[in-house]
Amino acid sequence: MNLQKGQIIELDIEKIAFGGNGIGKYEGRVVFVPGTMPGDKVKASFTRIKDSFAEADLVEVVKGSVDRLAPKCKFFEKCGGCQFQFMPYEMQLQIKKQQVVDAFERIGKIPNPPVSEIIGCEMQYYYRNKMEFSFGYDAEMNFALGMHLPGRRYDILDLTECHLQSEFSVKILNAIRDFIKKTAWPPFKYSVGEGFLQALYIREGKRTNEVMVNFVTSDDVPKNFDEKMKEFVKILEGIDGESESAGAKKITSIYWTKVVSKKGIPKQRLETLLSGKKTLTEKLKLRNGDELSFEILPQAFFQVNTFQAEILYNQVVDFALRNSHETVFDLFCGTGTIGLFLAKHVEQVFGVELNLDAVKTARENAVANKIFNIDFLAGDVGKVLHQMKERPSLIVIDPPRAGLTKGMIEKLNEFDAKTIVYVSCNPATSARDCLLLAEYGYSVKEIVPVDMFPNSAHIECVSLLVRG
Repeated sequence: MNLQKGQIIELDIEKIAFGGNGIGKYEGRVVFVPGTMPGDKVKASFTRIKDSFAEADLVEVVKGSVDRLAPKCKFFEKCGGCQFQFMPYEMQLQIKKQQVVDAFERIGKIPNPPVSEIIGCEMQYYYRNKMEFSFGYDAEMNFALGMHLPGRRYDILDLTECHLQSEFSVKILNAIRDFIKKTAWPPFKYSVGEGFLQALYIREGKRTNEVMVNFVTSDDVPKNFDEKMKEFVKILEGIDGESESAGAKKITSIYWTKVVSKKGIPKQRLETLLSGKKTLTEKLKLRNGDELSFEILPQAFFQVNTFQAEILYNQVVDFALRNSHETVFDLFCGTGTIGLFLAKHVEQVFGVELNLDAVKTARENAVANKIFNIDFLAGDVGKVLHQMKERPSLIVIDPPRAGLTKGMIEKLNEFDAKTIVYVSCNPATSARDCLLLAEYGYSVKEIVPVDMFPNSAHIECVSLLVRG
């Protein structure tokens, strides 16, 4: 039988693929269906058909799994930000752990890979310390402030609630929406490169209760901007966070970021502090109870789940301390979080990071925490490695989702480090890189999955590799 796009079929969902789509089979073909879970019987409409697999949109859940839950958020079916909200958390964890096992078996070529129990998150909701919301229009061209609809480049879902960040964050979101509607400032249309409003970032210090609001626009500034922005700041400063169960949150920084984008000129992001502190302060706890303090600028990278980041970084330290180390390389170090966790246990740490602002912040964080046995080098990791003369016994890697290049792996081999700790947000590329590292004598001793993003399909893992 020839299958056709738009054809509606019925099938049973058997498992979850990496990325979050449900998997069923129809006439010998694997079919991927978003918004489904194991145990569902569904109707789905083909959107893509290949020889060995097909993709389909969910039309109807004919009979839901006995484990299926009612989603907490009213926007769940439209938003797509929390793919697993209908799934019990223990099931989410086991699915994610199995995906790590599958990746290292299939891609890493490791039979029965040493994957430990996944470390779950105590907070399944309200755990994010940063959210990005977009200004734009919905499908009917009405003003919207919220999230991009799945698969839609320009259409924005107008969100009035979100259970990923705090209730105080949602209060800020809704206050800004009400204010902007009165100004009649136009959202930026990326399709034609015209308009003003682009994005809204809200950051929180989960351990400090500080909040940073960053209002992002184009450089096509309306005539009444200065007057209205004074009103904008006053409204934000008046938002009361006393009702928060986590404590009294307060907006401590308000930024306006103007994006200047002209043909033939590199894009510029001009940040203006409208009110409050220059940075947001956040703290992370070490295993022994000590705290490290971090000053976070508007564009700086910082793990979005504060409490799970502590677990992730302490796991790196636990792996590192299985042997004594004098010199450590912390590659793709960002603002220096992992290196600062390690610095108290070793003689010297060298962090390498491409982003100049992140390196500047990392150095400031080291000074603020009175840690002086760490240095940060700015530049492309692949290039900087060729310039380094130190000989590390431990190398920590926390690369982007794409993982490492073969050239980087060849250079890592030359340092002859006894131990590599690989932190990854993508088990597939991590498993691939571990296979390549195995060619140079590194074997995977343990893999610890850490759930940084409950109710989503994302999973991080920390792998310990030892040479010899």
